[in-house]
Amino acid sequence: MRLALLCAVLISTLSATGQEWPPLPPQDSPAELPAQEWPQRPGLRHFRVQVHYPGGSLAGVGPLTGIMLTLHNWGGSDCVGTTDPRVLAQRLNVVAVCVNYLQSGKADSIDAPEPYDFGYLQALDALRALWWVRDQLTTRGRPFADDRLFCCGGSGGGNVTLMANKLAPRTFACVVDMCGMKKLSDDIAFNLPGGSSLNARWSRDPRSRNFLTPDEQALRFVGHPGHLTTMKQLGTTSKVVVIHGTEDTVCPFADAVEMVDAMKSAGLAVEAKYVSKADLDAKVYRSAGHFFGTTEIVLAAAEKYLQPSGAEARHRPGPSDFQRREAIRYRTPGGEFVISYAAGFPVGHFDLSPLALYLDHANLLVVKDAQGNERPVKTKADWAERVAHIRAGMQQAMGPLPEAARRVPLDVETVAEERTEKYLRRKVRFTPERDDRVPAWLMIPNTVPAGGKAPAMLCLHQTTGIGKNEPAGLGGLKSLHYAHELAERGYVCLVPDYPSFGEYPYDFKKQGAHYASGSMKAIWNNLRAVDLLEALPQVDGGRLGVIGHSLGGHNALFTAVFDERLRAVVSSCGFTPFHDYYGGKVAGWTSDRYMPRIRDRYGNNADQVPFDFYEILGALAPRAFFSNSPVRDSNFDIGGVRKAFAKAGEIYALHNASAQLKLVTPDAPHDFPEMERKAAYAWLDEVLK
Repeated sequence: MRLALLCAVLISTLSATGQEWPPLPPQDSPAELPAQEWPQRPGLRHFRVQVHYPGGSLAGVGPLTGIMLTLHNWGGSDCVGTTDPRVLAQRLNVVAVCVNYLQSGKADSIDAPEPYDFGYLQALDALRALWWVRDQLTTRGRPFADDRLFCCGGSGGGNVTLMANKLAPRTFACVVDMCGMKKLSDDIAFNLPGGSSLNARWSRDPRSRNFLTPDEQALRFVGHPGHLTTMKQLGTTSKVVVIHGTEDTVCPFADAVEMVDAMKSAGLAVEAKYVSKADLDAKVYRSAGHFFGTTEIVLAAAEKYLQPSGAEARHRPGPSDFQRREAIRYRTPGGEFVISYAAGFPVGHFDLSPLALYLDHANLLVVKDAQGNERPVKTKADWAERVAHIRAGMQQAMGPLPEAARRVPLDVETVAEERTEKYLRRKVRFTPERDDRVPAWLMIPNTVPAGGKAPAMLCLHQTTGIGKNEPAGLGGLKSLHYAHELAERGYVCLVPDYPSFGEYPYDFKKQGAHYASGSMKAIWNNLRAVDLLEALPQVDGGRLGVIGHSLGGHNALFTAVFDERLRAVVSSCGFTPFHDYYGGKVAGWTSDRYMPRIRDRYGNNADQVPFDFYEILGALAPRAFFSNSPVRDSNFDIGGVRKAFAKAGEIYALHNASAQLKLVTPDAPHDFPEMERKAAYAWLDEVLK
């Protein structure tokens, strides 16, 4: 679920650290620049720019020379579908830059399966190109007019132009939009009948890799009243020139009127030229419909603002966002988009709502609104709001849940298999995201008839070098062979290796660089493992559960909070509240395998961690939860476990599901004794069989 609560989308970022920025070319020519990662295709990314100087060479740049981006349409590339950069360079005395931004060209923008970005990363690409030119000129000591930064584009390029002005509101002196898309409306996003023929290929399904979250949709509305207010508060002075055909049905004229009116209401310097049939002159204005890439129109409507001098020539009065090195923040339903200029060039990401508002995580019977006002939890709907806050708090500590875009085909590969007396044990590998493969055991009972379906369990191992082999009954402690025992009882079982254990070598700092924690990486792998189970013909997708011990015990809890397909949860020796973990010494949770932010962001202070296990247990309600918590467990204090169960019981009672909450406390150390395992299996039979 891509942010789904909306969480996560985090939109994933790459700061370009370690990537080289090339020097400016001496004459008009292309260059390749480092870009921010695109979550749809994770990994390093570059984009191409075409640089055009006054006079065709860098030597033509002088003290009055500005910089102007000229951006192509949806489906265009480089300088095709743009205002002519050579004319702009000569006539306006600017370095004119065409940007082959994300999804340039028909293959990626129109024919590809991924949704069309619709301005966000595309604008970040354009802004990086602008930063690069001005940074190179500054580094070389070449005088230029840094207060003359401009951008223009038509259709898709108009959309990117408007978005670039939004993401860098104190940077441009003037921007010019011709028939650009003003918002990612439902008809464009989901290819619905409406005001546009465009299809951006997004999905409404939270489990789809193309899911459009309300946060992403809000950001892409360049006329968003709240965001325009933010721009005004930040001190934007850019002149926004909007040229739009009154009969445009590709990028609907009504959207242009809505955006312009909203900009005027917010106090922005916007000027609109609405082209009707009465304006057609066969020279400049040839259509009242959809047009773009028309040099004559840009010059006719805005040249007086784009020239180096003159009564109406535009010059930015203060420092640009590149120089200020501050962050731009836009609030959305589930958090805020942050565009950081700390490095000079922009890096964007999504932050979940700052919900470290719950100072007492044990008090589950309150919920807070966006202003921090507290009210009692009286209904299931109230609790659903609190659960969204719990998930947000977890992601503050663990990093965002990956976007649905990371849900690539599982590509399940059978490595080996063998039959035991009661089940088929198959070693498999599956793909949780690009460039990663998870080793796992898949165990299919012989009792599953042809065409029949059985309940299934995701089985998670403890901290052990042999990883998945222990639950599968292939080594380690016999008391932890729960996957083997469940398979013999008729459950389809999937037993993955946790990253860095068993046959799964994993470098959290390199391979997992886009994750803030090993915990979140494991959660994502487990969600994909549930996808795998759900897709098996032998599995009843309505009867899924998860079981784990120690590392696997809290891993099972974390996963279940984010995946409600898991109807039954068994945690053995998996948790105690943070204040009861070795007297509140939470440093044990901070390795790369777990949550380094507890150390780096929260100073190993249990008071500061933005979630706790009281909330996690409550978030499972009304689903069935069984905990084996031995009284002599030296890791997870039984006193804390009992306190957490008492608080979670309040939420289970709210759901009339008190019988679904089960705690056993054997007189044992950190282990899963036989009697308690058998009790857990019988309990699973009641819930899932």
